Amino acid sequence: MTEYIVTRVRKALSDDATHRHISDVCTQGAIRFTRHEVIDSIREGHSWKTIADGHIAEIRIVGACPHDGCAFGPYIATNPDGNAKDNLENLDRC
Repeated sequence: MTEYIVTRVRKALSDDATHRHISDVCTQGAIRFTRHEVIDSIREGHSWKTIADGHIAEIRIVGACPHDGCAFGPYIATNPDGNAKDNLENLDRC
C-alpha cells in the first residue's frame, strides 16, 4: 500500500458560513487530492499522514465535521495530541 504525506490543506466555507471544512489536501510535491479521494484511498488501505516540523500524525476518517452541531461528513481528521502543528486542521494552506 502507498503512504501519502500531507503538508498543506485547502478549506471551503461551511454552508452556514460559521467555519471552514477541509476540501482538499496537498502532499509533498504540491499534488492536490480532494477530501473524497483521501477517504476512498484510506478505505482502500492506503496510509495518509501529516508532517509538520518533524511531527507526524495519522489521518483518519471521522463521521462528521468536529464543530459542534455540524453534521457535514464523512470527514478527515488527525487525533489531537500534545503537538498542534501536525493536526490536519492546523496545516498551512495550499
